[in-house]
Amino acid sequence: MPKAILVVEDDEDFQALYKEILLSELDVEILQAFNGEEGLKVLETRVPDLIILDILMPVMDGEEFFHILREVKKMREIPVIIASVNDRAGESLMKINHIPAVFKKPFPYHLFLQTVKKVLGF
Repeated sequence: MPKAILVVEDDEDFQALYKEILLSELDVEILQAFNGEEGLKVLETRVPDLIILDILMPVMDGEEFFHILREVKKMREIPVIIASVNDRAGESLMKINHIPAVFKKPFPYHLFLQTVKKVLGF
């Protein structure tokens, strides 16, 4: 079974871009959620190997999603890469929560892919 990546991102274009970048280089399954609330619903059925998380989203933003994620024991250790136009919020989460990377949109896709590969052990 391929490793799974959950992309929690409200922008459909970025969702499509992540899917294209990741599937072009990696044998992974892409799970999609368009806000934090949808992301939590996905986590009820599948625990991914990595979460790519936007911060600024409707319904439930990435910061709230992240804090709920870290409260659930079986979800606590899932690595999270933050990709957002608001890199300051991501950087503050990174300092206190062992987040492997924060990317400010737009970002160099080769560095993003390199980070994903490293986190997943490819």
